Amino acid sequence: MWRLRVALIALFLAVACAQPQATSSTTPTSARAPAPADTQALSSLFGSYQADDGRVFVIARLGWFFDLRDATYRTIYNGAASNRFTIGPAFAVALPKYADLIFDGSTLTVATARATILAQRVQYKQTDVTIPADSATLAGAITEPIGGGPHPGIVIVHGSEPGERHFYDIWVGIYAGLGLTVLTYDKRGIGSSTGRYPGEFPTDESLRVYADDAAAVLGFLSAWPGVDPKRVGFHGGSQGGWTVPLAIQRQVLAAFAILVSALATTVGQTNLWKDFSGGGSYAPTASVAEMDAAVRADHSGYDPAPALLALQVPTLWLLGSNDRTVPAHICAEILAGLHKPNFTVQMLPTGHGLLVNPTGLVADDQRSPGLAPALVPTITDWLRAR
Repeated sequence: MWRLRVALIALFLAVACAQPQATSSTTPTSARAPAPADTQALSSLFGSYQADDGRVFVIARLGWFFDLRDATYRTIYNGAASNRFTIGPAFAVALPKYADLIFDGSTLTVATARATILAQRVQYKQTDVTIPADSATLAGAITEPIGGGPHPGIVIVHGSEPGERHFYDIWVGIYAGLGLTVLTYDKRGIGSSTGRYPGEFPTDESLRVYADDAAAVLGFLSAWPGVDPKRVGFHGGSQGGWTVPLAIQRQVLAAFAILVSALATTVGQTNLWKDFSGGGSYAPTASVAEMDAAVRADHSGYDPAPALLALQVPTLWLLGSNDRTVPAHICAEILAGLHKPNFTVQMLPTGHGLLVNPTGLVADDQRSPGLAPALVPTITDWLRAR
C-alpha cells in the first residue's frame, strides 16, 4: 500500500512506477494516441537543455519532460522517428499534440504551434559510484556542475517505492541547474545495490535501515572532491519525511533538508487519511472535519515527533493542499506546534506528486498541466538565502 507513483517525488519525487497510459479524451475518436516513450529510447537523451534566453528543459529517463520556467510537466510520447517525440496538452494526455521534441546531437528543439525553441545540452560531469553501507553496497550516481566549485551538495532520499537512482532525473535537473552536486542511489537490494531490501511498509526497523543508508550516502558526498562539506543536505519526498530527520540524527555533516509532500504524522494517521480516498482513487465520503478528527485521534505506528523536535538544521517543507496520501494540513499543524524557527512550511495547490490538482485524485493528475508554478522558485529562493 506504500508504493508511490514515481511520477509524483520523481519530482520529486513521489507515484505508480508504471508509465501512465496515453489518453486522448479531448480528441476525435479517429485519432490514435501514440505510445509513451520508454526508458531505453530516452537513455541517451536524458539530461538538461538550456536555451539562449536561459530557459531550461529537463528530460527524464522514465519518460517525462519538465520546463523549469513555466512548470510544464508532461509525459513524452513516441514520434515519427527515433529522435522525435511529442508531448500532449496535459500530464498524461497525448492528444491533441502540444509540442514536438526533436533531438539532433546535443540540440533539443521544442516546437509548438506558437514558437520553436532551440536548447543545447548542459554539460554536467556524471560519475557512477559505489557507497559502503551496513551489510550492503549502494550503487549511486553523482551529477556535478563543471568548474566554479566547491559546490554545495544534495542527496536525494527515496520515498516508499523500490527506487532506483534514475527515478529522480527531474530533481537532478533542478538541483544541478541551481549549482548543486547531486547524488542519487539505488535502494539497498534494488537495482545495482546489494543487501536485503527491507520492504515498503515503514516499520521502526525499516526506517532505521533507510536512515542509516541515507546518512552513509551523505557522508560519501561530503568527501567528494569539489563539494563543500559544510553545505551538503538532503532532499526527501513522502516517506522521506520520516527518513531524513532520522538520517540527520546519524549524520552531523547534514546542513539542510528539503522535504516535499513529506510526512509529519504517524504511520497510523497517514494510513487512515489515505484510506479515506483509497489512496486518491475516489473522492472521500466523509467530511473534512470528520477525517481530520479521526486522524488526530490515531497515534499508532511510528511517530516522527521526537526526530522532528531534534531537527536543528534549516528545513523547507513543501506540502500539497489537496494531497490524498499525506494529511498535509494536519502535518502543517503539527509542524507549527513544534515552534521550530528553522522550519519553513509552504502549502502548494497540488496533490501528492506536486502536480497542480484541485481534487488530489489520481485521475486528475493525468489532466494536470504541470507542477506547481511556485515549486522551483520557492526552492531556488530558499537555497540562495542559506
